[in-house]
Amino acid sequence: MSPALRAALAAACLLLAAPALAKKPLGPGDRIDLNRASVQELMRLPGVGLKKAQAIVSHRARAPFQRPEDVTKVKGLGPAWFAKVRPHLTTGGGAPAAPPQPARR
Repeated sequence: MSPALRAALAAACLLLAAPALAKKPLGPGDRIDLNRASVQELMRLPGVGLKKAQAIVSHRARAPFQRPEDVTKVKGLGPAWFAKVRPHLTTGGGAPAAPPQPARR
């Protein structure tokens, strides 16, 4: 396969995959519950990628967040980041929700 054709195929694949890779931005009224959000939902927060989202989930498994400010105990999430995302965070009252049960047939 020629290099030009290979490059064209790669570009086409990236264009087709772009919508699936894009993060859905948070709207002005959108809030994320730190105790219940999935890794994918947490990744919608500005500055939160896969590793930080997983760190948030890991932290809450040990101790649920009591206040939104508690998220700054997670490595890499400091006061400056918290100030930017504070309007989008909630703790939903403490304990995390039970994991979803598989559908019965």
